[in-house]
Amino acid sequence: MGKEAGVDVTSNDSGDRFFRLRDYQRECLGAIKARYLAGVRRQLTCLPTGTGKTVIFAGFPHYFRMKKQMLVLAHRAELLDQARDKIMLANPDLRVEVEQAGRSADPGSHVVVASVPTLGRKESKRLRRLDPDRFLLIVVDEAHHATAKTYRRILEYFGVFAPDTLKLLVGFTATPKRGDGQGLDAVFQEIVFSRTLPEMISAGYLSPVAGYRVETDIDLSRVKTSMGDFVVSHLSRAVNVEERNRLVVNVFRSHLKERQTLCFCVDVAHTHSLARAFDAEGIPAGAVTGDMERSERSRILSEFRNGRIRVLANCMVLTEGYDEPSVEGIILARPTKSTLLYTQMIGRGTRLHPGKDNVTVVDIVDVTRDHSLTTLPGLFALSGKFDLEGHTADEVQKALRWAETYRPWVPVSEAVSLTDLRYRCRRIDLLDLETPSELLRYSRFAWVGTGKGTYRLGLAGGMAIVAAPTILGDWEVMVRHHGKETVLLRRGEIQSAIMAAETYVKKKLPESVGLVVRNIRWRRHPATEKQINLLRTKNLDVPEGLTKGQASHLIGMLS
Repeated sequence: MGKEAGVDVTSNDSGDRFFRLRDYQRECLGAIKARYLAGVRRQLTCLPTGTGKTVIFAGFPHYFRMKKQMLVLAHRAELLDQARDKIMLANPDLRVEVEQAGRSADPGSHVVVASVPTLGRKESKRLRRLDPDRFLLIVVDEAHHATAKTYRRILEYFGVFAPDTLKLLVGFTATPKRGDGQGLDAVFQEIVFSRTLPEMISAGYLSPVAGYRVETDIDLSRVKTSMGDFVVSHLSRAVNVEERNRLVVNVFRSHLKERQTLCFCVDVAHTHSLARAFDAEGIPAGAVTGDMERSERSRILSEFRNGRIRVLANCMVLTEGYDEPSVEGIILARPTKSTLLYTQMIGRGTRLHPGKDNVTVVDIVDVTRDHSLTTLPGLFALSGKFDLEGHTADEVQKALRWAETYRPWVPVSEAVSLTDLRYRCRRIDLLDLETPSELLRYSRFAWVGTGKGTYRLGLAGGMAIVAAPTILGDWEVMVRHHGKETVLLRRGEIQSAIMAAETYVKKKLPESVGLVVRNIRWRRHPATEKQINLLRTKNLDVPEGLTKGQASHLIGMLS
């Protein structure tokens, strides 16, 4: 059995190739059917690039025992051809035809794969050739575009918004977020199935993602924005400068070396400038842009596929519909505020390929005071300023989980790299072992902060009380003992939560009061030799000046 982008392919004795659906693809089909039977007619599914969204809807005719026709909508020729090929492979007995520009589909075809620009024009005659009553299943590929007027015009023609419709509309996208903030709930009723990029990497269906953060002196603070992202013309003037382009070339040499690399640029001028910068340094490079002849674009893509071109610069051409699993490097020379665009760009490198250990993403990060840039760490719930230093996101997350378990006093959210995290886990910062300043005004006990944004109070007998924020914005107070947690109370604010917890200790655990009062004399005495030796066995650098109270906190959290 072979693997292609998002699909496992096998052959029978006659040499015929067919799909073997993966577990999550079967789950997705089941979820779509279940929600349809529950009355949800306009559905959205979210799966990362490279996980086989096309394979799933290619299975619709067989899975739904289709008696009527199926319409697939996409906005680019590459997406149309990919959809047609996958549907034909999955359904060799069906007629699958494309409606786009010079290609006209037979209105009686079992499946019509149609171009949105072709059908969605105002008063389109080609749309009127298709009888809406004959179509039951309607698919929108790259469904984050579906709120556009061209899409809405087509969907309204086929009656998907009618209150009593039996038609099934399913949109597929890598992310439900649009850069302009417009919600997809204007078209779709519900996300019926989703998987995240980290989940699919962890499951082994996508390549691990490693990364580097490279900062520049370019200031983006005055670059204007529109519809949630930078205005292209303003952004290009800011970043398309010789010094920055030379930095991008040096980044390739230092971090990507022999990897087949895609470089994402701002506009046509930036694309050609970077391609020339690579060529000038003896690195074979090519450029593809939207205004290029299709034959010329195909030639350059072929040379990149064959390795004659090592770096391929592009602007908004390869973000959707481009499938080249051998890509092992991504340079994001185009800063963006859009999670959607960012996800699309790195998705060009996450497909599996023989001999490929990971895809390495380089974020070129410019200076900005007023804008929040999307970078790789943010997709994996890390600080936006975190530098992966060439490690994979999975490696970093494992290290963070270790720190949260075995070094709970370390503020892991403040770490800016794996090197920094390891240093923080080894050393002891005495300030981290004092009661946080925000609690001093109303607390009498020796609380300490932990790396998870919670507060801990060590008690007698290995017991502890923890105050932690909940996803609802309030605070939960728990007792921890021998690995078990018991919720004591919930309060809307941290002050009332801490004060209620201290009242509980005074009334229910009076034997611990002498241990936890913050200003009691023994807490300020020097740590004992026994305490220090115990901490050193945990591979900790014990600083001079450690007190009994601070050592007690550390030992309690490590036990």
